[in-house]
Amino acid sequence: MRGILLCLCMLLLSVGVMAQSGPKREMRSTWLTTVWGLDWPSSKIPSTGDAYYISQQKNQLINLLNKLQEANINTVFFQVRSECDAMYESSYEPWSSHLVATRGLDPGYDPLEFAIEEAHKRGMELHAWLNPYRFESSVGKYDGAAGDYRQTNPEWVLEYPDKSDGSKNVSILDPGNPGVRTLIVNIVKEIIQNYDVDGITFDDYFYAYGGTPGSLDSYSQGLYKPSGMDLHDWRRDNVNKMVADVYQVIQNNEPWVTFGLSPFGIWTTDSNVAASEGIELPQGITGMNAYQDIYCDPVAWLKEGTVDYISPQIYWPTTSAGQDYDVLSPWWSDVCNRFHRHLYVSHSLSGLEASSYSAALKSEKKEDLALELNGMSLLEYLSFYGGSKLKLAPTEYGKQIQVNRDADKNGAPGSVFFRTQNFFVQGFVNYLKSYEYQNMSIAPAINWKQAEDRALVTNIRLEGNDLLWDSQEDNVRFVVYAIPNEDVANAGNTFKAECIVGISYGKSFDLSARSELISTHKFAVAVLDRYGNEFPTVLMGHSPSQNVAADLTFPANGQDVFLPFSFAWDAVSNAEGYQVEVASDVSFNNIIYKRDVETNSFEATNVSMTIGQTYYWRVTSRMLGVTDLVSATFSFTLVDEPKCVVISPANNATGISQTPTIEWNGLGLGYVYEVQIALNSDFSTIHYQAESITATQADVPVNKLTASTHYYLRVRGISGRIVSAWSDLVSFTTVDAIPDVPVILTPSEGAVVGSGQVVVEMAEEPRAKSFTMWLSKSSTFPWTDRKVLTIPAFTYEGVYSDLELTSYYVKVRANYGSSSYTAWSATRSFDVVATAIDDVENKLLHVDCPTILRRNAETISYFIPESGKIRLVVYDLMGKELAVLVNDYRSAGKYTAMLQAGALKKGIYLLMLECDTQRKTIKVIKQ
Repeated sequence: MRGILLCLCMLLLSVGVMAQSGPKREMRSTWLTTVWGLDWPSSKIPSTGDAYYISQQKNQLINLLNKLQEANINTVFFQVRSECDAMYESSYEPWSSHLVATRGLDPGYDPLEFAIEEAHKRGMELHAWLNPYRFESSVGKYDGAAGDYRQTNPEWVLEYPDKSDGSKNVSILDPGNPGVRTLIVNIVKEIIQNYDVDGITFDDYFYAYGGTPGSLDSYSQGLYKPSGMDLHDWRRDNVNKMVADVYQVIQNNEPWVTFGLSPFGIWTTDSNVAASEGIELPQGITGMNAYQDIYCDPVAWLKEGTVDYISPQIYWPTTSAGQDYDVLSPWWSDVCNRFHRHLYVSHSLSGLEASSYSAALKSEKKEDLALELNGMSLLEYLSFYGGSKLKLAPTEYGKQIQVNRDADKNGAPGSVFFRTQNFFVQGFVNYLKSYEYQNMSIAPAINWKQAEDRALVTNIRLEGNDLLWDSQEDNVRFVVYAIPNEDVANAGNTFKAECIVGISYGKSFDLSARSELISTHKFAVAVLDRYGNEFPTVLMGHSPSQNVAADLTFPANGQDVFLPFSFAWDAVSNAEGYQVEVASDVSFNNIIYKRDVETNSFEATNVSMTIGQTYYWRVTSRMLGVTDLVSATFSFTLVDEPKCVVISPANNATGISQTPTIEWNGLGLGYVYEVQIALNSDFSTIHYQAESITATQADVPVNKLTASTHYYLRVRGISGRIVSAWSDLVSFTTVDAIPDVPVILTPSEGAVVGSGQVVVEMAEEPRAKSFTMWLSKSSTFPWTDRKVLTIPAFTYEGVYSDLELTSYYVKVRANYGSSSYTAWSATRSFDVVATAIDDVENKLLHVDCPTILRRNAETISYFIPESGKIRLVVYDLMGKELAVLVNDYRSAGKYTAMLQAGALKKGIYLLMLECDTQRKTIKVIKQ
């Protein structure tokens, strides 16, 4: 048994280590903030081409990227437009005053181009971060300067008082003006056409935090708001149109460029708004209503499919009462999964404390965020004001990362940390590398978009410390793996995150920093397209096997199915893994779910599907060094989960027999059924259970139900992998019945029995709810000399141990109803004498129990040769502890215990008796 438990512990330990090392697919990013030089640059260029300051800016950026790479970060969100300005060469807006000394001055180099080049050298994605609407954090800041929209397009600019500083105003571009929307779209188009960015992302600066006065945008209202349209709906629609137009221009030009937004962490607090979308709000969450206050509606973007991901700013800890991270992150994950999009949560590091990376968590309750954001987005605001309210150790962020992973249903968890400089607070990177980001991870694939197949790499070779390969593919990346020599023959290794050594945007990889791997590992390379789809891996010097298409097994073609179920197919020998695809059309133009998996089954509960709709599914089998093969396409229709309907007994029926016949409506051919009867509606105490019933009725046998008792009944059907829901509960009460006065069978009158243990056996009486047995040295059974046993129904013996060597009297009565009893049985007397049973041969642990458990309660007798701590435990064959019968100190001697076998399902169990120096285990079977 210790061997079983040790194996289980090792298994759990290995699972825990794997979970800590991190998944193969995960967004790991930071917000690299350029406004006010928060993260970069720390100095401005005073004149065009100033070599000293250009070098200083480049070296600072390289240093940041190096440290992010060391932390196994795979993406950076680089701010390129913060106040209608540019960190790149723009045809529309001036060079940023956060980059150069004078707004509009040509710096002499292109920071975005440089950042992309350096990020890609390190295998990291770079997403260009734009603030779509903010013009000035203080009105007049750019009067007369380059890009002054107040001069060129005054109708675009909205000014409103800064609530945190009444002496100034802030300004934004009017989201209701179509010209503003066109400007934003054109800016995005220029970036994706001129720069090799991997993504475009917007922060949360839409309409003003703190509320937008009704007349502020009266100019655009008069021209563009439809008559009769609610003002709030119109403002939300303005933002939604901008988001949709940006998404469309990306799809029309560079569809592999991902697009996401970072909204406030709470969508809405209005349950009516949520109900209109068929969404239930997270329980216990309070805070700002961003849907109403800043006209931010991320659910609309997800529903319309105009984003690839959202990154809500969930800036509260797992200890927060009104904004619990443990509630918000899973809620957002479910919403994103419903609309087949990804969730990458934004975390604020403003309160991160320096540590040795093993400090205990300590946090304070976070107050509601103030709304006077001083012309900032929420991201920026917290970098200034958030830290004083909340102090968190690195372990809190470890908890949040794990919540994201546990809640993820797409194989695409993610975290984006604000901001980059805070990421390097002492101890945080060491903590992440030790516990959460031990291995590299690839950013999740935007795999619902149509992407072309890619040819495998060829001619992988080593030239010194350089790994090189040939590929006919352009505009792709490559994943480089290093597989230990001893594992090369084992299928599935190239699916492991721990084997990744890097990602290359070219056809070579520098192994100088990992040269020790050259003699101990084999290298492999896989194409990774710009959508993030990975193609088959090629192992250097490996001769591939013949790939085989998987045979789909469930759901069968054309089958009606209901949740929960699992997709299943026959395993393919030597497969590295599989890819499951589900689509709403047979041509797979509208893919609703795609997932890489390692085994030949996958739970359909991860896939968001609609009842009554027909879907199509297929599986791609992946093998080392050969082209993928796709299975046949099967269709299935998702239907409502069927339920059996109990016919008899009727709900709330009374006077039901103790051995009733249970009847129900069946679910059709191929189903077998399971019946459960319990004393409580949660079925925590089951009194009768029958499985694999082929008919639609079952006879409850004797010695299962007591008279005058209220029970609950349920039935479900099982057909292969399909398990129906339980039927609606039916309750019933058994017939009132008075049991006969009990009859004691043994010991016989005047019998002589051995000391240590005496078993008093009664005749069976199934109408009794329980029995009360008294034992005394006096025939009058005084309360000062009385051993009382309460014996459950259908158990017809009581066991007494440690009796003195003298005469005893015993009697019993049956209990029925709520507090009713029969008369006492006739009293039996017997004598206890010393026998050889007191000295078990060889002084070894000894345990006696029926090999076949047939009664609801079985008596176990056991002998202890020495005093000490005793444990008597029931295990299943997997080593799981099911019941502890004894866990106490005992003197040497013989004892008894009761095993409630009625609570066990049919099967084989292990009964273990253990003391300080010995262990005895026997096998028992429950029928």
